[in-house]
Amino acid sequence: MAKGRNELLRSIPGAGAALPATSHSGANEFASVASESFGNPTLTFNFWGRVQGLEYPSLSPEQQDEIRESFADDLARLKRWCIEAEWLPSHPPDELKIFVSDEYKISKSLMPASVGQRGRMEFPAWKVIAGEAAIAHELVHVYFPNGNRLLAEGLAIHLQAEIGGNPAFPNFGRPLHDVARELLVKMVPEFAAGDPKALDKIRLTDLDKIATPSPLRLRAGLNLYNDDAVGQAHIYPVVGSFVQFLIATYGLKTFRAVFEQTPLKPFARNPGSSDRWADAYGAALLDLEQKWKLKMSGRPVPA
Repeated sequence: MAKGRNELLRSIPGAGAALPATSHSGANEFASVASESFGNPTLTFNFWGRVQGLEYPSLSPEQQDEIRESFADDLARLKRWCIEAEWLPSHPPDELKIFVSDEYKISKSLMPASVGQRGRMEFPAWKVIAGEAAIAHELVHVYFPNGNRLLAEGLAIHLQAEIGGNPAFPNFGRPLHDVARELLVKMVPEFAAGDPKALDKIRLTDLDKIATPSPLRLRAGLNLYNDDAVGQAHIYPVVGSFVQFLIATYGLKTFRAVFEQTPLKPFARNPGSSDRWADAYGAALLDLEQKWKLKMSGRPVPA
């Protein structure tokens, strides 16, 4: 990518939106700590592009202004969520470098973080133009990166659905469980009858073995859903649905206990031990997966 004067860079103060006021002194104190934890990162945008070998901005001036505003808004939303959840990011970056280009096929921020470039975010120009950029998703990867790819993507998908300012991949505003259920029927046609045993062909425990930066891959019987557009469109709603189920059923505090055992360390792989699930939930991941499958089939989930 071109550098220096060829880059269309503009920096604006980020994350300056006001945090929610509250009369509770403890909550006020935590809000103050949260604001300090996030700091006030600079958002640096790059809209570099090329057409016929010549420099050409990837977005119009109006579109550039819109994406700047969207970033500031979603960063403020993530701040508010952190305050309400009482979960602060560890060592967040001082600068977010946002690149928007036709050269990018997918959005990325977790991959750069895995190689020591935490804070770098890449978005395909067409997604930004269409209003489909998963900004909240990528911000979660920046502020809460994880060495376990299942947990990293699951939390990002869940929070994009919960607090994101726009509908985006993989559910585009639809309830995650509904989208996951539809895709499970496509992946395992026998599941159409609602029998959770049919989902034995899908093993989320396999996803838990995948360390960042390796992509998620999931087998359903003889079919392998791989690291391509079709594969990821099937896997991501399932992963997001599972994490949403865990948080809704057992609480964020318990999920956090598992999540924080696999912090992302650049140039290192750390999917975590399978024992950590029992330590946090009092149950193996396989047992939790079976309960999620009951949820997907519309059956009662035992406590």
